Amino acid sequence: MDGNEVLASALVKMATSPVKADRDAIARLERECKTDITKIATALEDSQIVVQAMNATESLGIGLKILAAGLFWSSVIGLATMFVRPNYLWYGVSLGFISGAAGRMEIFKS
Repeated sequence: MDGNEVLASALVKMATSPVKADRDAIARLERECKTDITKIATALEDSQIVVQAMNATESLGIGLKILAAGLFWSSVIGLATMFVRPNYLWYGVSLGFISGAAGRMEIFKS
């Protein structure tokens, strides 16, 4: 369980607790937020879903950056190879792609 799930479950337990101090704390929280405890718990769960979606999008962006770096360096080294040694063009393109992708992966690793 992460922090939001623990907080949401603790709020629900306090809301159903027979202890007067817990009920008073929930009442103060509801007054401050100007909403009831179920909506507060739901908002916490919704924020967790948003965070998970953002993390998934971020990992997709990393893959695209690695691919873009590989393609960029394959074109640069391919062009240089084309003028210096035209017979070895595909070796240069392959070497450039591998070098660019590996270099970008090393940046994200640290």
